[in-house]
Amino acid sequence: MNARLQRTLKRAVRLRDMVVISSDDLLRIDADGYQEIRRSATRARNDGQAAFVCDHCGFPVYAPREPNTKLPFWRHHKGAPRNCPWWTGEPGSTDMVSASQFQGAQESALHLRVKNLVAELLNADPLTTPGSVVVDEYVVCGDSRRRPDVRATYDGKPIAIEIQLATTQIPIIIAREDFYRREGRHLIWLTWNFMPVERAQLLTAFEDIFYSHNKNLFSLDEGVVADCREKGRFLVRAFWEHGSGWNSRISSLDELEWPESGLPFAVAPPPPWHLDFRNRWLAATTASGTGWPLRRDLLNELAGKIGNPELDWVSLDEIDTAALLNAILSFVAGKPVGSAQKNLTEVINTFLSSGRRFRFARLLRKIMSVTAEPDLLKKTSVSGKFAQALEDEQDGPESVPGKIALQLFPELFQKRANTA
Repeated sequence: MNARLQRTLKRAVRLRDMVVISSDDLLRIDADGYQEIRRSATRARNDGQAAFVCDHCGFPVYAPREPNTKLPFWRHHKGAPRNCPWWTGEPGSTDMVSASQFQGAQESALHLRVKNLVAELLNADPLTTPGSVVVDEYVVCGDSRRRPDVRATYDGKPIAIEIQLATTQIPIIIAREDFYRREGRHLIWLTWNFMPVERAQLLTAFEDIFYSHNKNLFSLDEGVVADCREKGRFLVRAFWEHGSGWNSRISSLDELEWPESGLPFAVAPPPPWHLDFRNRWLAATTASGTGWPLRRDLLNELAGKIGNPELDWVSLDEIDTAALLNAILSFVAGKPVGSAQKNLTEVINTFLSSGRRFRFARLLRKIMSVTAEPDLLKKTSVSGKFAQALEDEQDGPESVPGKIALQLFPELFQKRANTA
């Protein structure tokens, strides 16, 4: 039997919330969602734990990309039981892949040259603490140690610079990031002469460090090096691609954003539309509700996202969309939103006191089952309200309220595994 890929692993379970993610789900997921899966699986593996497991045999799995198609697929980690009907073969170890990268050489000639160039340029920058630039020496943190390409103290911050020129496996990338975070050192991944390409053509290792830096990528090139020498500053060319093609600018290190926990970036990506909309709705909402004219403008924007040209703010307002959104947001936040009620029991009881809102009962019960304390739905007053409301015809996923809920709160409708 061939020891490589044998069968399709149809479903995986995310252990933190028991959400089932099928192979088809994995193919449909966006780049941000895939990177979250990729990183959480890797970080768990590095810690000797599991983030995702096969829905058939329960063995840990991860989601690499198929080399030719670049499409992600579920795969068992090494050592999975071969009697699992979805067994995917024995993957090569990280060490085996890394050992073959330069045919036994420690590093490429270009890697060595860029590393020494970085040290030279850092030493010339007045914000670099004199004598702090060190090339290729070990740093120890607890029982672990790493050898950064270059380390220094820059503008009072301990930094490590790792040169990324070729394919590096995600376990190595994550392990280095976690090590430097524990050590209290800011890490910068840096490449040479990056040439923007379509995201589908981007090397996987570059995509990984792109996400490390909050969807930024840092590079040196001949022009940047010339600027560094002319200005006596350490500069990088920052690239970002936030849905509108690649953009770039040259920045000094002190111009970057340096989050306390995390890697620096030049330009933060915009939040996903649904989160941005929710934040703007909350900002427009007080205990008295969501007021005009912002409510009108936000409802008009929401109507445009539903894909029905006949919808506008008037039609959404007529079906009590604002009250529905504030009720959902109350259970997501764990406290009343857009209401003077004292607690969530009062929120749902007051909401279902209006017969015109009975149609939302099934939708809200689903949301409360995911977000609220289990005992809330069992309270006599609450269960009584639902029993009455559910006798009316209910809105389903294809209704306007159903589409709004799916658009704005996708995380609440993920399929979960049966844990019984």
